[in-house]
Amino acid sequence: MELCDWSQVAISLKMLNNNDLLKRLIKGKMAMNMKTRLDIPVRRMMLAVVVSVGAALTGCSEMTGVMNDLQTMTTSNLPKQGIAQPINKTAVSSQIKGASKTDLVGLVGWFENSCGFDPVSYTEGTKENQVQKRFDAFQESFMAKQYKADGSYTAYVKPDYRSKLPANYREAVKNISVVEDSKGVHYYVDFNNATYRGYDLSRLELFYQPESDYVYDTLYFKNANFVELKSVFKTTSDELDELRGGEFDAKSRSVMCYLGL
Repeated sequence: MELCDWSQVAISLKMLNNNDLLKRLIKGKMAMNMKTRLDIPVRRMMLAVVVSVGAALTGCSEMTGVMNDLQTMTTSNLPKQGIAQPINKTAVSSQIKGASKTDLVGLVGWFENSCGFDPVSYTEGTKENQVQKRFDAFQESFMAKQYKADGSYTAYVKPDYRSKLPANYREAVKNISVVEDSKGVHYYVDFNNATYRGYDLSRLELFYQPESDYVYDTLYFKNANFVELKSVFKTTSDELDELRGGEFDAKSRSVMCYLGL
């Protein structure tokens, strides 16, 4: 009888760590020689395999063949390990960033509270009042005037506004600009991955007409389905019995709050 390299046999058996694989082998070459129960611990099963195989096979070449089968079956079912696959960190980062959106209800939620005319918005200590104060601070972080000798002024955006924006909403602000025309002064806040109750926002416009009370703020949405928010927006009658609340415009995909008297 040939002498076998039992170290190779031991290596192959060590790799056998799955009972299901052993069952498949037994149903094949050693079905007639193995009568060991398959529900015993794996370490004892390995010993049974050595004894049974040694008794059943007549030469080292046949033993080697079985061991090769064992090794092939186990390694082919093991998870691939070793060489790590390259990861495009830039692509992963952009995907994560693209999926991350900031909801601005905590900043412009006063729109739905009758455009800030609901008494709860200016009642100290309420959540709605905190939103109003947060928005006031937001405006102050970027709106400014450069006065001239004749008393007139030019509106501008504070150059260091980004560092003064509320930390929770800083990433949602893409850019802030100002435009002066015959109508008045328009501040535009362009958003980046911002939503209002899950509905994508594109920009916020803050408008005022110098030397008058004609003031309004407008939220612009990206999609026409923003009109589904109508039921959330409340209306209130002010001291002059004027109805106050957000005005929806499907054509421009916007909600406008008129803030003048």
